[in-house]
Amino acid sequence: MAEIGIKELKTAASRVIDEVSNGRSYVVTKRGRPAAVILSIEEAEDLVLAHAEEYIEMRRRARRAYREGRTVDLSELD
Repeated sequence: MAEIGIKELKTAASRVIDEVSNGRSYVVTKRGRPAAVILSIEEAEDLVLAHAEEYIEMRRRARRAYREGRTVDLSELD
């Protein structure tokens, strides 16, 4: 992930947003330290969903089922 300082971000905000819209991500630094992240809306949605409680619980149930051998071969899904 690329880094960009706040001062540079202020002068290049339009360009940065265009780049982010095309899939690039940035860590915004303040005085050389990471302060924020700029992600595309798609990446942000994925991040939020990945940490949503209902999806976490679904992953836990799936992992438990896998450990217990309760799986289906993909060829059986046709």
